[in-house]
Amino acid sequence: MRFPSICPEPSDQSDHWASRILTHGYLAALALIAVFASLAWYATITMIAAQEQVAAEINVAGRQRMLTQKVALLSSRLETVDADDRPALEMEIHACADLLERAHLTMLSRQAEALRATAAEGTSCRPGRIDPLPRGKMSDAIRDAYFTGARPVDPVLRDFLALARALPAATTSRDQLQAEIFKLAHADLPARLDAVAQIVQREGEQQIDRLMTAKTVVWIVTLIILVLEILYIFRPMTRRIEQAIESIKSLSMTLATKRRSEEEMRLTNDAQIRFLAQMSHELRTPLNAIIGYSQMLESSRSLDLPPAKRDEYVRDIRASGEHLLSLVSDLLDLSRIETDSITVNASDVDLGRVVAGVAAMLRSRAEVRNQRILIDRPAMPVAARVDERLLRQVLINLVENALKYGRDDGHVRIAFDQPDQDHVRIVVEDNGIGFDTADLPLLIEPFKRAEHGSDLAIDGVGLGLPLAKQLTEIQGGSLALASTRGVGTRAQVTVPSVERRFADAAAG
Repeated sequence: MRFPSICPEPSDQSDHWASRILTHGYLAALALIAVFASLAWYATITMIAAQEQVAAEINVAGRQRMLTQKVALLSSRLETVDADDRPALEMEIHACADLLERAHLTMLSRQAEALRATAAEGTSCRPGRIDPLPRGKMSDAIRDAYFTGARPVDPVLRDFLALARALPAATTSRDQLQAEIFKLAHADLPARLDAVAQIVQREGEQQIDRLMTAKTVVWIVTLIILVLEILYIFRPMTRRIEQAIESIKSLSMTLATKRRSEEEMRLTNDAQIRFLAQMSHELRTPLNAIIGYSQMLESSRSLDLPPAKRDEYVRDIRASGEHLLSLVSDLLDLSRIETDSITVNASDVDLGRVVAGVAAMLRSRAEVRNQRILIDRPAMPVAARVDERLLRQVLINLVENALKYGRDDGHVRIAFDQPDQDHVRIVVEDNGIGFDTADLPLLIEPFKRAEHGSDLAIDGVGLGLPLAKQLTEIQGGSLALASTRGVGTRAQVTVPSVERRFADAAAG
C-alpha cells in the first residue's frame, strides 16, 4: 500500500526502498496496536466473566448452606405431622436432597451456565432430575476443600444426603438419624461450605488481579510500540515531507486523548469490579444468617427449642440485621455525598452533650473487651456551628474505629476544646495497635484496609474513616490522622465554631 500524499516519488533506488520500509513499518505498527488493543479487550471480557463465575459459585455455596438447614428442619417435623401429610413432607425432603445434590455436582463441574441455572432455582424444593456432570478444573485449595483436606466437603455432604434420604423410610434409630442430620446441618457443613466460598472468592480476586496485571502489561507494550513508531517512523517521514508535520501532531494529540479516556474507563471498570468482589460476600453473609435463623424460628414449636436457644437465634438475627443496616447506611451516605444530595442543617451544638451521648452509646461495646472511654472536658463549655446528626455520625465512626483497633483493657480518650475564635477541635485517641505513617492514606480511601500487623480479627469493609472524613469536610471542617505502630492512633476533627459565622459575615 502506497501513500502518495505523504511520501513523494523517490529520486533514486535507495529513496524508493526507504519509502517502502517506512510504509511497511507504519502498517506493521498499526497491526501490532490493533492486536494489543484486541488483547486488552479480551482481558476485560475475561475479567467480567471471571467475576460472574465467582459470584455464581458463592451464590450456589450459600444456597447449599441454606438447603442443608432446610432439610434438617423438614426432617425434624416427621414425627409431628399427621399421617395424611407425611407423604408430602417425605417427598419435599427428597426434593430438597435432590436440589442439594444438583447444586453440589454443579459446584464440582464449575460450569458457568450450570451454576447460573442452579442459582436461578432458588431454595424451593421441587422434584427434578440429577444429571451427571464432569468434574471441572480445580485448584489445589478447592480440591483439598472438597476431597483431600482436613475438613472435606464432598464426603460429609454425601453422608448428609444419604441420611436425609434414609430418614423417611427408617423405622428404627430415627431419633439418632435426626440428631446426626441436625448436627451436620447446623455445626459441621456450614463451616465447610463457608470455607469453600472464601476460597472461591480469594482465588477469584487473585485471578482478577492477574488479568488486571496482564491488561496493564498489554497497555504498556502498546505505548512502547507507539513511542517506537513515533521515533523511527514518524520522525523520518516528517523530515522527508515538511507538509506532514501538522497532521502528525494532530494524530498524536488524538491518540493521547484516546489513551486518557481509555485509562479513565479502565479505572472506572476496575473500581466497579473490585467493589462487587468485595461487597458481594459482605452483603450476602448477614442475609443468609437472617434467612436461615428466621426459617428455624418459624417452626420453633416443632423443633421444641429451649428459650435460651431461641433468644440466641433472635440475637444473631438482630446482630446480622444491624450489621447489614450499618453497611447499607454507610454506602448510601457515601453515595449521597458523591452526588451532592446530602443536606447540612447547621446549628449551634453543645459539644459536651454530643460527646457524652456518643460515649454512652458505645460504652457497652467497649466493655466487651474491657476497654474504657474517657472524656477530657475543658473548663468552659464549647459549642460548634455544625449539623449535630452528621457530627455525631463522625464521632461514632471514629470511636468505633478506635475501639476496633484498640487493645483489650485499653482506653479511648475523647478531648475537645476551642484553640482559636474560628475553630473547634475534637480529638479521639487510643492506645491500640497503631499503623505506619505510610499506611495512613489508605485508611481514608473507601474499601481500602491498611495492614495492622496483629492477630486481631478486624471486621468491616473500610468505610468508617472515609465517611467520617467526607462528612466533616461537607460541614466546612477537616480530619487529620496520626499514628505510631504499637503506640496508638490519633484522629483530630476541626469544625467551625459558633463565632465563625459572625467573622464570615463581617468579612463579607
